[in-house]
Amino acid sequence: CSSDLQQKTRHRIDPDAIPSPIQVIEDDKNNHGSDPFITGVRGQVPPLVTTNFRVQDQGNASPRYIRCTSYNFPATSDMAKQSQVPLAAVIKPLASLPADESPPCLVDHGETGPVRCNRCKAYMCPYMQFIEGGRRFQCCFCSFITEVPPHYFQHLDHTGKRVDYYEKPELSKGSYEFLATVDYCKNNKMPNPPAFVFMIDVSYNAVKSGLVSLICEELKTLLDYLPKEGGMDESAIRVGFVTYNKVLHFYNVKSSLAQPQMMVVSDVSDMFVPLLDGFLVNLKESRTVIFSLSEKIGRA
Repeated sequence: CSSDLQQKTRHRIDPDAIPSPIQVIEDDKNNHGSDPFITGVRGQVPPLVTTNFRVQDQGNASPRYIRCTSYNFPATSDMAKQSQVPLAAVIKPLASLPADESPPCLVDHGETGPVRCNRCKAYMCPYMQFIEGGRRFQCCFCSFITEVPPHYFQHLDHTGKRVDYYEKPELSKGSYEFLATVDYCKNNKMPNPPAFVFMIDVSYNAVKSGLVSLICEELKTLLDYLPKEGGMDESAIRVGFVTYNKVLHFYNVKSSLAQPQMMVVSDVSDMFVPLLDGFLVNLKESRTVIFSLSEKIGRA
């Protein structure tokens, strides 16, 4: 009986040996609070998501974009089977960045598109090895050797690196974006610009409370803050407008119209868009018609 008691005591977990999550979080904040996290240093664990940190990209992706569930992996297949430690990654390609960090660089390889491995189609990255004076590169994933396109050729220095290594983000950074060509688009056709459809409640209570008038007034200011691509003066996003109570009202705000046109869809159980041309428009081209519509709705 005493031996069983000793065995149970031996296997009991000591509460003092369990790490405190609060203490771990505080220690991580103290360790990574001042110096930037450099992604090119091997063998280090990134700061916790609860820590405010800065990232210095030196060839590996920022932990803001990708994180592993574990940073210690079994060295052999037998150890992996015995430990049964699962491995996953949290990937956030559109992660928010602090004000003091630059967004990923945009890489444009022209009409031919990004340079890739001919076998596994891996994209050019800092771990591709250039050989034969820079005329070929060996894939870091499948080891296949691919010819370097003539427009992408560059000589190597005495260490085997391209002389333009630090000028090309895809060779020196861990996070970057490639500009896609039509070959990457459905039916070899570039996609249309995205669209925002503004749905406005014009029910009796919304009108009586003044909410509709307020929305229409603020809408004029809001439209000037539509998202823009980097370096563009005007937003490419198209806009459309629908009001609703018991039925839906779609509006034609085509730039060639003197006044907006309304189309009513009363069968809400079988919805459809009653017009194609003039529903989604460019703000700059149709600004006058859109502002006229907002004034009409606001006075309703």
